[in-house]
Amino acid sequence: MENTAKSPASRRFKYQREDFGVLPVRLEHLTIRINFMEEKVETGCVMRMKAAAALEGLELDAKELEIDKVELLASLEDANAVPLAFEYMRDRDKLVVKLPRRVQAGERLFVRTLSRCTPTEHTLEGIYKDSTPKGAPQQYISQCQQWGFQRIMPIFDDCRAKCTMTTTIEASSAYTHLVSNGNVDRRTNPDGVPVGKPGDPSRQMITYENPVPMAPYLFFVAAGTWDTLVDEVEYQSGKKVRLEYLVPPGSVEEARVPMAILKDSVLWVGRTQDYEYGFDTYRTICMTKSNFGGMENLGNTTIVTDAALITEHTLDHLLIYAHAVIVHEFEHNQCGSETTMETPFDVWLNEAYTVDVERRFMADTFDPAFMRLQQVDSIRAPLLGPLTIEDAGHFGRIVREGFNDPDELIDGVTYVKAAEVIRMLRLIIGPEAFHKGKTLYFSRYKSGNANTDQFFECFEEVSGISLGQFKSEWLYRIGYPKVSAVTRYDCGEGRFHIRLRQEEQEGKPPFFLPVSLALVDEDGRDIEGSARVAVLKEFETEVVFENIKEPPAFASMNRDSSFYGTFLHENAGALSLSTQARLDPNDCNRVDAMRKLTDIERVKLLHEPNAPVSAEWLSLYGGFLFDRSLPSSLKAYFLRVDEQPVDRSYASWYLELVVARERLMKAVNSRYRDELVAQFKALGISGASSMRSGIEERMLKGVLLDLIAIDDSKESHRLILDALESAQSATERVSALVALNRSSGETRRSVLEKVYENWHGHLSGYANYLRAVSSGTAKDVFDMIEAEKKRTSFDINQPTWCRALFLTMAGNNKMVWTDRGIEWVADTVVSLAPVNATTAGRLLNTFQHVKSLKPGLKEKVTFAIEKIAWLVTEKECASIHGQASTYLKGL
Repeated sequence: MENTAKSPASRRFKYQREDFGVLPVRLEHLTIRINFMEEKVETGCVMRMKAAAALEGLELDAKELEIDKVELLASLEDANAVPLAFEYMRDRDKLVVKLPRRVQAGERLFVRTLSRCTPTEHTLEGIYKDSTPKGAPQQYISQCQQWGFQRIMPIFDDCRAKCTMTTTIEASSAYTHLVSNGNVDRRTNPDGVPVGKPGDPSRQMITYENPVPMAPYLFFVAAGTWDTLVDEVEYQSGKKVRLEYLVPPGSVEEARVPMAILKDSVLWVGRTQDYEYGFDTYRTICMTKSNFGGMENLGNTTIVTDAALITEHTLDHLLIYAHAVIVHEFEHNQCGSETTMETPFDVWLNEAYTVDVERRFMADTFDPAFMRLQQVDSIRAPLLGPLTIEDAGHFGRIVREGFNDPDELIDGVTYVKAAEVIRMLRLIIGPEAFHKGKTLYFSRYKSGNANTDQFFECFEEVSGISLGQFKSEWLYRIGYPKVSAVTRYDCGEGRFHIRLRQEEQEGKPPFFLPVSLALVDEDGRDIEGSARVAVLKEFETEVVFENIKEPPAFASMNRDSSFYGTFLHENAGALSLSTQARLDPNDCNRVDAMRKLTDIERVKLLHEPNAPVSAEWLSLYGGFLFDRSLPSSLKAYFLRVDEQPVDRSYASWYLELVVARERLMKAVNSRYRDELVAQFKALGISGASSMRSGIEERMLKGVLLDLIAIDDSKESHRLILDALESAQSATERVSALVALNRSSGETRRSVLEKVYENWHGHLSGYANYLRAVSSGTAKDVFDMIEAEKKRTSFDINQPTWCRALFLTMAGNNKMVWTDRGIEWVADTVVSLAPVNATTAGRLLNTFQHVKSLKPGLKEKVTFAIEKIAWLVTEKECASIHGQASTYLKGL
């Protein structure tokens, strides 16, 4: 960042676009030395740079460092360093250095800094203390996105400060690995491993050369103890890349499936994205503590151990996530590392395109309809999903107005909504033009930086389509399109008409969006020639199908959720939706039709809690239950009754939605219990969750168990306990344990305690147990959470466990919206903010819809948010204070 003026109190955000001015220098190379000592890390860095304009001094980013010296050198080898005067302005995190004379534009200069940093357990930025294997020296690992480098040594901590680097690491000889970016320098380390320090056998050293210009946020350094699984891939060109998987000691076998995923990912990216990795070795490194699932560090991807290894405690959703995060982080070597966002305001470029690549890999690896349904779930997610965020009206712009902490940018808007924008772009311009556009983008900006406008210019250039409206409405406003359709068949003319309309929103222009559609006949087949992508960029448009000799059974519109937003077929009644749910060739639309039918029942119960559940809905539901031809995951989606409504005007009726869901599930249980139990038992014992096969069956089994257990009968309690005892996968065990903790079963607490004893010694196992605890719906659930926090086994500095215990409760609507639940959220956010602001912020999302809560509940939540804003000051935690203050505005 170049603008160093302290943000005025009147500004809504600490950082705004204008704060990112032109860099005063062009960094060329960093020569870095890092020495891991007992509690501190000594650093030295020579910055070779050229002045971009005349300079009398330098202003470097430096956060919580001890600065020893700043020196001017004539060259890298200069032994006669000239000390430079400097002032360390800690309140601004700036190191201001005075040069001995005015430096002219274009002059090269060498500046050396000598400093120290102090790693901690809970500041998971810069170099920090990760979990240490038994008997090993303290494990250190780094996280530099977004501004972590300045916590290691002074730097121009800016995405545009891309340069090459030479990094020498020194540490205790007891470490198995010393790792940084680039290739090992074989001149100093001929065998590719650390060598003993001359004269001191207790120390070892290694040097890495990184010849690829790299932004500071991608820097990585680690000193740790790992076992290594090694493999290799060979591209069609003949280039070979060594793959290393660094895992906790004794965990090599648990890395074999992830290594296989990695090999598939590397070669798949090579085939489909025309990208070959440029270095000798690509490492995946297990990190136990992180606020995020993974981080690309140019050749050294870190992934949280909970997802990086496939163990007996790996849940199916984490097995799916492992596939996603492995290919995602590898693709970042191209999108993010080689071609880098210009500023944090363009972070969506790095992430959205990479998520799109990840999604396409997942569609090739798993059933594509199953994957798309999961993506739609992430769009609709009730706590962190982008529709939920936008419904609150506070956030939702992809290119932000500003931010208080860069971690705020890592959310559902950046990773989900923005990825949908990339998907829509492909639908609008077509796959061939999209491929040409991305090829132009990565070739034009290779080894450099790019911004949002430059990205879209590439796609306009190859497609000939103006994307100004598409870009402005999707990237620079909060909100989403609400599209409706009216259909009619003109028998005399043989024409079918679809009138598409998007709702006008406060005088804003219409969105530019694709609507994928087709006409379907009575046999459930697309009418030949009817499938197409209609483009809607006005408030209304009409799509006309000619030569339609017979009236279609229905129009299948917004297939696979072709645009981000909501869609309503206005003149489709219950009968038409029922037909679509049974016959649509598009699985996503089948599920959507069933959801809309369920929503009719749900809304009825919201207004009339004692109203009967309709026989027609139960009959259709039974049809799907008894249909043996349905794929397991599709059946699971048909049978699962969500709390989340389709009609988003009811999204904040939290407690009423819980009651309505339970009513619907009890009606299903009452009518079909025998069949639910029979199908649950017929699914039998699934294979271990370390394999892809069985994921969809286990999903269905979990849905069936929820439907059976809703009656809270002794018979159901016995079935739950039997399921827990016979379970052969983590997903089955946790599903049964959650069902037990939501029951009144007499052995509930004793069984949970036994599970704790068996699982708490394992990182993922303990997380699974904590999820089950926080899923409870008995009155003692908050006492149980407090008891877990007090156990010696629980570490609040461990983000995996915090997320499991705290964020699970955030989604537990039956309990979190009680008086005690509201108080618990407020108190937990306040206590967690100084330890882990990222998790605290996600927990605070619970209250994001305060404006739309019903009277009574609204006042209680408002008081809770005011408490958070009062107790967590801007100075103590700007992101949490800013989030709470934003929620309070306009109340």
